[in-house]
Amino acid sequence: MRISGVAVVTAIALTFVPSGFGADTVAWGSSVNGLRLGIAFGADPSKPTLRILLRNVGSAVQDVLIGYETGRGLSYVMKFIATAPDGNKREGFHKSVFTPIGGVVLPFSVRLTAGAIHELEFPLTDIIYPSRTTATLDALVKEGYSIRVRFEANQLDADWARLSHAWVGSVSSAEILPPH
Repeated sequence: MRISGVAVVTAIALTFVPSGFGADTVAWGSSVNGLRLGIAFGADPSKPTLRILLRNVGSAVQDVLIGYETGRGLSYVMKFIATAPDGNKREGFHKSVFTPIGGVVLPFSVRLTAGAIHELEFPLTDIIYPSRTTATLDALVKEGYSIRVRFEANQLDADWARLSHAWVGSVSSAEILPPH
Protein backbone atom coordinates (compact mmCIF):
# COMPACT_ATOMS: atom_id res chain seq x y z
CA MET A 1 0.00 0.00 0.00
CA ARG A 2 2.84 2.37 0.78
CA ILE A 3 4.29 2.08 -2.73
CA SER A 4 0.95 2.82 -4.41
CA GLY A 5 0.57 5.90 -2.17
CA VAL A 6 3.97 7.17 -3.37
CA ALA A 7 2.90 6.56 -6.97
CA VAL A 8 -0.31 8.55 -6.46
CA VAL A 9 1.54 11.45 -4.82
CA THR A 10 4.10 11.43 -7.65
CA ALA A 11 1.36 11.42 -10.30
CA ILE A 12 -0.39 14.35 -8.62
CA ALA A 13 2.87 16.30 -8.32
CA LEU A 14 3.66 15.73 -11.99
CA THR A 15 0.35 17.27 -13.03
CA PHE A 16 1.56 20.60 -11.65
CA VAL A 17 5.00 20.50 -13.33
CA PRO A 18 5.33 22.81 -16.36
CA SER A 19 5.15 20.90 -19.65
CA GLY A 20 8.75 21.64 -20.72
CA PHE A 21 10.27 20.74 -17.36
CA GLY A 22 12.61 17.77 -17.54
CA ALA A 23 11.75 17.10 -21.18
CA ASP A 24 14.45 16.26 -23.70
CA THR A 25 14.54 19.48 -25.71
CA VAL A 26 17.35 18.37 -28.03
CA ALA A 27 16.64 18.96 -31.74
CA TRP A 28 18.08 15.79 -33.27
CA GLY A 29 18.91 15.55 -36.96
CA SER A 30 18.94 12.39 -39.06
CA SER A 31 21.46 9.65 -38.47
CA VAL A 32 24.38 9.42 -40.93
CA ASN A 33 26.73 6.43 -40.83
CA GLY A 34 25.71 5.68 -37.24
CA LEU A 35 26.16 9.24 -35.93
CA ARG A 36 23.41 11.67 -34.97
CA LEU A 37 23.81 15.37 -34.14
CA GLY A 38 21.50 17.30 -31.86
CA ILE A 39 21.42 20.82 -30.43
CA ALA A 40 19.61 22.64 -27.64
CA PHE A 41 19.86 25.97 -25.92
CA GLY A 42 21.35 25.82 -22.42
CA ALA A 43 19.03 25.83 -19.42
CA ASP A 44 20.35 29.00 -17.74
CA PRO A 45 18.95 32.12 -19.50
CA SER A 46 21.41 34.37 -17.63
CA LYS A 47 24.28 32.57 -19.43
CA PRO A 48 23.01 31.86 -22.98
CA THR A 49 24.71 28.76 -24.40
CA LEU A 50 24.26 26.26 -27.19
CA ARG A 51 24.59 22.57 -26.38
CA ILE A 52 25.83 20.25 -29.13
CA LEU A 53 25.39 16.52 -28.75
CA LEU A 54 26.96 13.77 -30.84
CA ARG A 55 25.30 10.37 -30.37
CA ASN A 56 26.55 7.05 -31.66
CA VAL A 57 23.35 5.36 -32.81
CA GLY A 58 25.24 2.52 -34.47
CA SER A 59 26.46 -0.74 -33.00
CA ALA A 60 30.21 -0.16 -33.53
CA VAL A 61 32.72 2.15 -31.85
CA GLN A 62 33.12 5.49 -33.66
CA ASP A 63 36.12 7.83 -33.42
CA VAL A 64 34.84 11.31 -34.31
CA LEU A 65 37.39 13.99 -35.25
CA ILE A 66 35.69 17.11 -33.88
CA GLY A 67 38.58 19.54 -34.24
CA TYR A 68 42.21 20.09 -33.56
CA GLU A 69 44.37 21.08 -30.65
CA THR A 70 46.88 23.92 -30.78
CA GLY A 71 49.06 25.71 -28.27
CA ARG A 72 46.15 28.12 -27.79
CA GLY A 73 43.53 25.45 -27.08
CA LEU A 74 40.92 23.49 -29.00
CA SER A 75 39.47 24.52 -32.34
CA TYR A 76 36.16 22.99 -33.41
CA VAL A 77 35.24 22.21 -37.02
CA MET A 78 31.49 22.78 -36.92
CA LYS A 79 29.34 25.18 -38.91
CA PHE A 80 26.55 27.10 -37.22
CA ILE A 81 23.86 27.98 -39.75
CA ALA A 82 21.60 30.82 -38.61
CA THR A 83 18.39 31.56 -40.51
CA ALA A 84 16.74 34.97 -40.24
CA PRO A 85 12.94 35.26 -39.95
CA ASP A 86 12.94 36.34 -43.65
CA GLY A 87 14.79 33.14 -44.69
CA ASN A 88 18.27 34.60 -45.24
CA LYS A 89 21.04 32.33 -43.97
CA ARG A 90 24.40 33.07 -42.37
CA GLU A 91 27.19 30.59 -41.68
CA GLY A 92 29.14 30.96 -38.47
CA PHE A 93 32.02 29.28 -36.71
CA HIS A 94 33.35 28.86 -33.20
CA LYS A 95 35.69 31.78 -32.39
CA SER A 96 38.64 29.36 -32.09
CA VAL A 97 38.68 29.00 -35.89
CA PHE A 98 39.82 32.63 -36.17
CA THR A 99 42.80 32.24 -33.79
CA PRO A 100 46.21 32.36 -35.51
CA ILE A 101 48.12 29.09 -35.16
CA GLY A 102 51.85 28.75 -34.71
CA GLY A 103 53.45 25.44 -33.83
CA VAL A 104 52.15 21.92 -33.60
CA VAL A 105 48.57 21.10 -34.56
CA LEU A 106 47.18 17.82 -33.23
CA PRO A 107 43.91 16.06 -34.02
CA PHE A 108 41.19 16.18 -31.37
CA SER A 109 38.71 13.31 -31.47
CA VAL A 110 36.20 11.65 -29.19
CA ARG A 111 35.57 7.92 -29.02
CA LEU A 112 31.91 6.98 -28.84
CA THR A 113 30.88 3.45 -27.97
CA ALA A 114 27.49 2.20 -29.16
CA GLY A 115 24.78 4.41 -27.61
CA ALA A 116 27.25 6.92 -26.14
CA ILE A 117 26.76 10.69 -26.30
CA HIS A 118 29.44 13.40 -26.25
CA GLU A 119 28.24 16.88 -25.34
CA LEU A 120 29.83 20.27 -25.93
CA GLU A 121 28.47 23.59 -24.68
CA PHE A 122 29.43 26.99 -26.08
CA PRO A 123 28.48 30.50 -24.97
CA LEU A 124 26.43 32.12 -27.77
CA THR A 125 28.98 34.95 -27.84
CA ASP A 126 31.67 32.42 -28.93
CA ILE A 127 29.89 31.69 -32.23
CA ILE A 128 30.89 34.30 -34.82
CA TYR A 129 29.27 35.15 -38.16
CA PRO A 130 31.86 37.02 -40.25
CA SER A 131 30.75 39.32 -43.06
CA ARG A 132 30.51 43.05 -43.71
CA THR A 133 28.58 43.16 -40.44
CA THR A 134 30.15 40.57 -38.17
CA ALA A 135 27.77 39.32 -35.48
CA THR A 136 27.66 36.73 -32.72
CA LEU A 137 25.03 34.04 -32.34
CA ASP A 138 23.88 35.83 -29.19
CA ALA A 139 22.94 38.92 -31.23
CA LEU A 140 21.28 36.88 -34.00
CA VAL A 141 19.18 34.87 -31.54
CA LYS A 142 17.90 38.13 -30.06
CA GLU A 143 16.78 39.09 -33.60
CA GLY A 144 14.78 35.85 -33.91
CA TYR A 145 17.20 33.78 -36.00
CA SER A 146 16.84 30.00 -35.81
CA ILE A 147 19.94 27.80 -35.65
CA ARG A 148 21.17 24.41 -36.80
CA VAL A 149 24.65 22.89 -36.71
CA ARG A 150 26.44 20.96 -39.45
CA PHE A 151 29.47 18.77 -38.88
CA GLU A 152 31.63 17.10 -41.51
CA ALA A 153 34.58 14.70 -41.35
CA ASN A 154 36.43 13.34 -44.36
CA GLN A 155 38.69 10.34 -44.88
CA LEU A 156 41.81 12.46 -45.49
CA ASP A 157 41.48 14.11 -42.06
CA ALA A 158 40.69 10.74 -40.43
CA ASP A 159 43.88 9.31 -41.94
CA TRP A 160 45.87 12.32 -40.65
CA ALA A 161 44.43 11.72 -37.17
CA ARG A 162 45.18 7.97 -37.43
CA LEU A 163 41.74 7.03 -36.16
CA SER A 164 41.14 3.29 -36.01
CA HIS A 165 37.31 3.54 -36.10
CA ALA A 166 36.91 6.83 -37.95
CA TRP A 167 33.48 8.27 -38.57
CA VAL A 168 33.31 9.91 -42.00
CA GLY A 169 30.38 11.88 -43.38
CA SER A 170 28.29 15.01 -43.03
CA VAL A 171 25.59 15.27 -40.38
CA SER A 172 23.26 18.12 -39.33
CA SER A 173 21.07 18.83 -36.35
CA ALA A 174 17.46 19.82 -36.70
CA GLU A 175 16.72 23.55 -36.57
CA ILE A 176 15.72 25.24 -33.31
CA LEU A 177 14.19 28.61 -32.55
CA PRO A 178 15.42 30.86 -29.74
CA PRO A 179 13.83 30.29 -26.34
CA HIS A 180 11.13 32.76 -25.39
